Amino acid sequence: MKTSDKLMGKNRENIPNWTFKLMTFVMKVVDVFWNYSNTNFKTLGIQKDQTVVDYGCGPARYIRSISITIGNEGKLIATDIHPLAIKKVKEKIKRFKLQNTEAALSKGYNSPINNDTADVVLALDMFHMIQNPDALLNEFKRILKPDGIAIIEDGHQPREETKLKVITNRNFEIIEENKNHIKCKII
Repeated sequence: MKTSDKLMGKNRENIPNWTFKLMTFVMKVVDVFWNYSNTNFKTLGIQKDQTVVDYGCGPARYIRSISITIGNEGKLIATDIHPLAIKKVKEKIKRFKLQNTEAALSKGYNSPINNDTADVVLALDMFHMIQNPDALLNEFKRILKPDGIAIIEDGHQPREETKLKVITNRNFEIIEENKNHIKCKII
């Protein structure tokens, strides 16, 4: 069994509270010393007035940057299956007065987000944890507008594995890639 599997438990999607708290702490340290989330955010191409879904938002490390970038006419929906993630999103919404941002608890691969809502769906540092990538990608297709873009970060898996999961799903084609992520559009 991999060390990461031991930390996450057998079901890497439904991590225990203590693991979520540890992950949050580690991400905070990485951002303080290496400014990772800010550097990575700049590569995403989020634009003013977009509707963005941060799917699997975890400790909400990107929501402030996204909220500021999309502006008052944009909308950000941060969703996760972990209740502590939603709690963290709500805390940041209140602390930073993010009026264009809302939190949404997903159940499995089903989010409460309406069909054809998002210009952009972000899957940042979470795709490697997904046990059923087809179900997740089908959900992305459902919530994306027809001309929307899914941005998928490899996380802790090789790029070829990320690409294989997307290609095998047959709902998306990869239109761009860089060292941090791939961008996909609906076929």
